[in-house]
Amino acid sequence: MGQQVYFAFEESGLCMRQCCHAQRGFTMHIMDNAQVEVMRIERDFKYCGGRNYCACVEACAMSLTVEAPPGTVVGSIMQECSCLAPTFAVNDASGNKVLTIQGPACILCPQWCDVEFEVLSGDGGQKVGAITKQFGGFVREMYTTADNFGVTFPMDLAVPVKATLLGAVFLIDFMFFEVQQQRGAGHHH
Repeated sequence: MGQQVYFAFEESGLCMRQCCHAQRGFTMHIMDNAQVEVMRIERDFKYCGGRNYCACVEACAMSLTVEAPPGTVVGSIMQECSCLAPTFAVNDASGNKVLTIQGPACILCPQWCDVEFEVLSGDGGQKVGAITKQFGGFVREMYTTADNFGVTFPMDLAVPVKATLLGAVFLIDFMFFEVQQQRGAGHHH
């Protein structure tokens, strides 16, 4: 693993965390090593969201907004309607689609292997990067809820789009891997 550059902490209410689990709304504060907030990620609660087919109704599509610096929107992630593989639009500050993220059609055992979500050009025609949930090893996967993700993208990608891809990691983690951890750990709330 590489050097720590940022630290993230979640701001959400106790009731939201206990009752709404992975669907909860939150504000994620991204701090640099000097403890200065450099990014903010906002996600609203969506009761009916999460499933690919739910995204056909915009009010149910999972989404988040990325601000960098806090107060300046640089992009957003919006779940798109799909029958099989989860798909997300990566939008710029104006709402224009600049990239597409497409996940695997089936995530069977995410705790035992790497799981890759491809980052594609806006039209979906060319792979330009990936967001990968990295296998952390048997002990870590069995006894912790910590996850490691890797994000790859072209060096010349605009900085606001890079920040938005970082925000996508949190949406993907909440939608696909936090739910698995709750099921796997036997949490019943």
